[in-house]
Amino acid sequence: MAIPAQIQLRLAANAINNGMPAWTIIDNARLLPPAPVAALPFGDQPAAAMTKLMTSFYNFGRTRWTWTQSSPPTAANGGLVKGLTNNCACGSFNLNFKWLAETLCGINGITQGQDTGQFLTVPGGVCIDSKWPGNVCSDKAFAQLKVFKFHGHWWVVYGGVNYDTCFNNTFHAIQDIIWTKLLQADARLLAECHLPNNQLFKLEKPLPNADHLVQTQQFGPNNWPSWQLVNRQQLKLLRR
Repeated sequence: MAIPAQIQLRLAANAINNGMPAWTIIDNARLLPPAPVAALPFGDQPAAAMTKLMTSFYNFGRTRWTWTQSSPPTAANGGLVKGLTNNCACGSFNLNFKWLAETLCGINGITQGQDTGQFLTVPGGVCIDSKWPGNVCSDKAFAQLKVFKFHGHWWVVYGGVNYDTCFNNTFHAIQDIIWTKLLQADARLLAECHLPNNQLFKLEKPLPNADHLVQTQQFGPNNWPSWQLVNRQQLKLLRR
């Protein structure tokens, strides 16, 4: 199915050619052609088009893009989907998705959502960066849990639904993606373990075999810090 003609005009107007990520993403989304005199340049309902575009964006990124802790300036204003960079942080992934859906496909009314706290994601998440199976483990197997520790996370919002390209996920409330929030650890425990407060957190919702999260000496792709779920007794043994 070819890219609808009206979207091809938008691609040309923004100097997007068929060698750039944006073209491939829209082509692989398989948007329906618009009806005559349609308001939008495609035939899908806007929410369905958003889902198709997000899935195509995510699938493209799984084989080509890297998630980093901060974004280069070249990621701004559609730079990722223009092919100007291959890496960025979560906010830029979603802002590039917004730019593609809004500027190239004519979907208006997309806003941003965020949570600035620290939390663990619900297990089983598969990240847009295929090199990163998660940064939280219960022993040494990050891919077993597929859990991510976040200090702030950003996504986009359309029609009351949250779209997160980082996990090809739609959700309605931030609680839907939080496994547990992270709280400041007890000062006495920090002192006993000789840890600064940014390397140890208490779980707001204790898990079956863990009540704390501690930073490990392992580092993931692009030097992301790694974390381990432990109970209080395990933590003291680890720090001896």
